[in-house]
Amino acid sequence: MTMHRVILALSVAAVSGLAAACGARAERKAPGAGADEKPVTISVAEAATESVERRIDVTGTLAAWEEAVVAVEAEGRLIGVEVDLGDRVRKGQTLAWIVPEEYEWRRAQAEAEFLAAESDLKRVQDLFAKNLAPRQQVDEATRRHDTARAALDLARKKLQDTTLRAPFDGAVARRIVNKGEYVRAGTPAFMIVRTHPVRFRGEVPERYAADVKKGDAVTAHVEGAGGGPRSGKVLRIGPSVETTSRSFPIEAEFGNEDGAVKPGSFARASILTAVSTDAITVPETALFLFAGNPRVYVVEGGRARERVVEPGEKTRDRLVIRKGLRPGEKVAVTAVEMLSDGKAVTVR
Repeated sequence: MTMHRVILALSVAAVSGLAAACGARAERKAPGAGADEKPVTISVAEAATESVERRIDVTGTLAAWEEAVVAVEAEGRLIGVEVDLGDRVRKGQTLAWIVPEEYEWRRAQAEAEFLAAESDLKRVQDLFAKNLAPRQQVDEATRRHDTARAALDLARKKLQDTTLRAPFDGAVARRIVNKGEYVRAGTPAFMIVRTHPVRFRGEVPERYAADVKKGDAVTAHVEGAGGGPRSGKVLRIGPSVETTSRSFPIEAEFGNEDGAVKPGSFARASILTAVSTDAITVPETALFLFAGNPRVYVVEGGRARERVVEPGEKTRDRLVIRKGLRPGEKVAVTAVEMLSDGKAVTVR
């Protein structure tokens, strides 16, 4: 064999060996073959069906159910002040009073004038019945009688006004007057607030406008009030959305029999809008975003399969999945960032 043929034979053999090696390497990396693919070790969780509450969290202020400024209705000097800041009062309870003697005299005078007018009217009516008095005289006596009655009613009312009374059950939020002061009618004396129940006022985002209804249960956590969360219900819903905050107001009622909640307190409230008994949930760690779309990896036949889903509300450490999963399917909850569609996995 000539030297030229030897070199040619060696070249052909080398090329053939290189092609064979490349073919073997290509065969090992062919899609689906998986001969050299190293699986990712993951943990999985089951898409579970459970009962889930749909809640809306809002913040707001707890206000007094009612508040009123009790003003003096009769002019005079205050000779008694019975209550002070923070005192509990009952409806009709005496708060303060002014010197009543002058008003007692006015009432006595009005009573005397009324009795005289009443006697005069009876006398004229008897004469008229006997045709001894004209009709005009009867009309005049009747007018005096009615005027005297009105004056007596006013005198009695003014005497009652010398005593200031609580308009409802509540507590004294402010005492404005002092014993010994000379006060005029209309002078503010006390601020009374009703502390049971209390009214929660908060703002709900516009997107929940169709979810919140009157009567929905509300749970409130109040800073500085012992006894745990307070339970109440939605009483009123604002008819319009505030254009600056894109929210609408709601009011809820909460009991405060123990008086632990002070009006004006800050509160965090949770509105229960619905209860779903067959919601599908997965751990939060199963969800990831790709191109702005929420997805999970479902484990099927030893491989991770990407699935587009529609997540809902959060419940504890799990997320509700409204669309894209079936109950019982296994989803990856660890090493999610290392997975891709079709990636081989080993379940820990």
